[in-house]
Amino acid sequence: MAAILGCLALATTACAAAGGEAAVIRQAELVGEWSNANGARAYVSADHGFAVSGIKQAVPDYECSASVAAYTWNFMVPAGPHSVAVSKSATEGESLEVSAGTDDAWCDIRAQVQRDGQGFTICLVRDLDQACTEGELLRKDSPRRTP
Repeated sequence: MAAILGCLALATTACAAAGGEAAVIRQAELVGEWSNANGARAYVSADHGFAVSGIKQAVPDYECSASVAAYTWNFMVPAGPHSVAVSKSATEGESLEVSAGTDDAWCDIRAQVQRDGQGFTICLVRDLDQACTEGELLRKDSPRRTP
C-alpha cells in the first residue's frame, strides 16, 4: 500500500510540474509559432491575433466549436491581491486571455506562461487553476532556417 501511495504522490508531483515554473514573457518572445506533442498548433501575432488548429489536443475540455480558429489575445495583469484583469496595453505577463466571439457565445480560454529547462511553455486552460499534461503544453517552434 505504501508503494502505491508513493507512486501516486510522485505521479501527482510530476503532473503538477509539467511546463516548469510560472514565468513572465515579453510580447516579442511570445510572438511566433507554438505546438505540442498531441498535434495542436498555434500562431501568436504581434497585433494580438491568435490562430489555433487542433485546440482539443491542447484543451481537452474545450466546449466551444472546434471550428473557431481565430482569436485575439491580451496579457492579464494583477488587479489586486487575488485577482487579475485583461490589459490591452501590457507588453508582458505570466498569463493571457485568449478570446473569440461566435454567434453563440464568447469562447474564452486562458494561457499560463511557464518556463522549464527547454524554454517557455504555454498551458491553455479554461481556468487558471487548471494545469496541463506534458503532451498538452505548447512549446515555441524553432525558427525555420532557409537552406
